[in-house]
Amino acid sequence: MKRLVQRTAIFLGLMLPCIPAHANPVMAPVIDRVQDSPAPAAVQTAAGTAPGTKSDNPTTDTAKTDGAALVSTASTQNSLMSAGREQVVVPSSIHGTFKLDGNWRFHTGDDPAWADPAFDDSTWDKINVTTSLPEQGVESYSGYGWYRLRLHPVPIPDSGVLALSLLVAPNSVGQLEVFANGVELARTQGMTDAKPTMYQSRPFAVQITQAAPDGTVVIAIRSWADTRIGRGLVDHVELGDADSIAEKLALEKDRQWDEHVIAEMIVSFFFLCVTVLGATLYLAQRNHSEYLWLSLLCLSVSLRASVETAYALAVIPLSAFAILSPWTTWLFIFVTLEFVLHFTGNRWRRPVRIMQACALLLPITSMLHLVQTFKYLSLASQFFFCGLIVVMLFRAWRHGRPEAGVMLLPFFLAATADSTDILLDFAANRNWIPTRFASPHFHFGSIEYSTSIVTYLVFLGSLIAVILYRFVHVSQEEQRSAAEIEAARSVQALLIPTQLPSNRNFVLDSAYLPANGVGGDFFQALPLKDDSMLIVVGDVSGKGLQAAMNASTLVGALRNELSHDPATVLSHLNQVMLGATSGAVAGFATCLCARIYPNGQMTIANAGHLSPYRDGREMELIACLPLGIIPDVEYEQSNFKLKHGDRLTFISDGVVEATDTKGELFGFERTQQVSHEPARYIAQTAQRFGQTDDITVVSLYFVPA
Repeated sequence: MKRLVQRTAIFLGLMLPCIPAHANPVMAPVIDRVQDSPAPAAVQTAAGTAPGTKSDNPTTDTAKTDGAALVSTASTQNSLMSAGREQVVVPSSIHGTFKLDGNWRFHTGDDPAWADPAFDDSTWDKINVTTSLPEQGVESYSGYGWYRLRLHPVPIPDSGVLALSLLVAPNSVGQLEVFANGVELARTQGMTDAKPTMYQSRPFAVQITQAAPDGTVVIAIRSWADTRIGRGLVDHVELGDADSIAEKLALEKDRQWDEHVIAEMIVSFFFLCVTVLGATLYLAQRNHSEYLWLSLLCLSVSLRASVETAYALAVIPLSAFAILSPWTTWLFIFVTLEFVLHFTGNRWRRPVRIMQACALLLPITSMLHLVQTFKYLSLASQFFFCGLIVVMLFRAWRHGRPEAGVMLLPFFLAATADSTDILLDFAANRNWIPTRFASPHFHFGSIEYSTSIVTYLVFLGSLIAVILYRFVHVSQEEQRSAAEIEAARSVQALLIPTQLPSNRNFVLDSAYLPANGVGGDFFQALPLKDDSMLIVVGDVSGKGLQAAMNASTLVGALRNELSHDPATVLSHLNQVMLGATSGAVAGFATCLCARIYPNGQMTIANAGHLSPYRDGREMELIACLPLGIIPDVEYEQSNFKLKHGDRLTFISDGVVEATDTKGELFGFERTQQVSHEPARYIAQTAQRFGQTDDITVVSLYFVPA
């Protein structure tokens, strides 16, 4: 059997000169069988014969001269012994590439002498760079580690110059320095002579142009990373001609873009677009702050993705990424909580504020180098954050906000996927689970993406749908409200006269400041045939168009009223409010009706309204029930005699109930202090104090002829 394998290897060498084994699919199965067999005796002889020495075996001479019989051996990385040292025989002339993943010697620590080709590494661990170290019986480590591999290019050209290139692909943040026969060929960005810095390393290629006097090339790779290393810092190594290696290098760089950059850039772009959308919606509806926080939420996601992209492209080192990443993550948490708080109208402000404070303070533990503390607190805080958001959305959905329910499932999936990825990566880094069980990744063509990317896009889609739905719904409501306000304003013209009547006995002044465009306050000043003046001031319960419509009904009934006796007027208006005559009005209203004669005689009746002020003092009236409470109320009248120059001031409760930012009422005392002032001054003073309701002020100055 051994002889058959030997003849097969020689036959392949004669028939397939200078062709890599993987380039011939027909012969690949045969080569694979040779791969599992012991090294042929003819190849061992060729490997062990010094260049230029004639062998007694003609078959060996043919293999050495053509270099073809070694193609299969190089492709399969058969390890041969020469002068007591293990070496990998490779062809000196290659058209294509093959991997050098196995037969590496590895040792932790750092010694410049380990780059010397004469150094004996036979006691080092033998590893395959594509397999994790713990799976090969090598403990994980941190700091420096060396890889060594001895190559024997056959045959050596007469010129002594080799035309080989080596592709080295680092793993993650591993920093590498490559030597060939003790001469440094290349190093990664962070492998400096001083203390190295961890960057996301990119693949690179080096040229191998000279063999040692014994015909070998010793590849030594010095590696470093300031973190726990289990996978190894060399991802893979390939040997080939310059053109093929250059092509492989371009493919490796494209692969890094596909695996670490493109998906993040796409997500960042989409969230940036929604940032602009949210800002635009906020400018259109400034009273809805959730659009502003949506814009900031998406901006924080874009910022976070930009930091990750900058790290993946080796623009920033790991030390800078370790500072920026927690801050961008917790900024996202802070803004997301604020967005959900405004979006749901939830009253859970205290838990949200506590979580936001933790979000801003927790990264400080990372800056203080409390690494383990930060990891555990960060993990616990993220789960608490996810739970808080889900509970807030769920409660809003249960309380009649269907758009919160639309966001609930996508957010839960996004939060769960992100947290699951964190847990799996954390467990894999601690060697609690094999690295193959770390967070799963998928491919769309050549682009790699994770479950977090998918769920973030689903969450973004739900955000867009919900926010656009709310914007359209709010726009429709605002259009409907605008139509109602326009209709109410036309009604308001009936409630609030634009011009007050005056005669030689009375000087009237008024001010009306609605709280929401239109309201339920009304007043009328009706001159009568006997030169007396009928003044009616009232306030209908409720706000907006409905209150204005109720008030207009009362004003219409008042203008059709035949009697001008205050008590009789209030009785009739009470029937209107109860619907005894028209049946079209509901609710209640406070109302004050006064008739003032030219001689100063005044008759007044009150239906639950605020008493007027006479020269800065509140008048004492007989209080009765407001209009619309019960039928057949008999309203009592009070009689007064005005003097020349007396000022009467009628107000609505919007003056007294004005409230400042501290919650303090304007109150009766302040109202009395300003009651002798003009109507507009009183109204503006109450408004500046803090308007909460419609403000109506009517003043009458008695100046008999």
